[in-house]
Amino acid sequence: MVFKYDPGLEHNRFKQEGFVHLKDVLDANIVAHIDQFYKHSMASEANESQDWKIYGKKRQFVYDFPDDEAALEFRDGMARLIGIDPTDFTISERHLKVYDPAAEAWPAPHKDRAASMVSIGLPIHLPKGSSVCVFPELQFGANEEERAVFLTEKDHPNLSTVYESEKAVLLNESIGDVICFLGSALFHERVNPAGAAVLYIKANGDGRDPLGEDIYSRMAERATA
Repeated sequence: MVFKYDPGLEHNRFKQEGFVHLKDVLDANIVAHIDQFYKHSMASEANESQDWKIYGKKRQFVYDFPDDEAALEFRDGMARLIGIDPTDFTISERHLKVYDPAAEAWPAPHKDRAASMVSIGLPIHLPKGSSVCVFPELQFGANEEERAVFLTEKDHPNLSTVYESEKAVLLNESIGDVICFLGSALFHERVNPAGAAVLYIKANGDGRDPLGEDIYSRMAERATA
């Protein structure tokens, strides 16, 4: 079991605002599985993605669901939330992100790569004050590049004050919550990230899989083999 209640109940809010915070939605078993994955990854460095390690900011580990049943429940619930057919739900990234102890407290906001249309965060370890911040009214629009793009002083003079705006929304998530936002269209960033560990499943509805991490296409192939 993954969810305590149906994420699809918040579809209208997600459609209207482009982000949603599902409080206390995760079943204790999936929280425990992610926590075990985090501890095992840190102890053994298993599944670490060296290509996507960002020195001085975060390490990334490729996550595996406990079984196909959990993976499909996650897919179906998130598809209802986003408003797409479950068979179109494509994972573009499934990384446990572990932030460096020296990571900058208030980094420049960014948008995810084009294939990461939706970013789904499942926090597993959150130091005090660590939160995702989204900017729903700051240059909203899809990033069409196959890399993340960061806000600069050229885009936003006095960049250091961007978090002081009343339009910056801190989600203040907790363990057991799920946050979901339009990752390639909304500027966002984790503030006070040092030491945090968050599982991010990033997805789209049109089959883009730049890292070869979409498990659902492989499951479909096995089913028809």
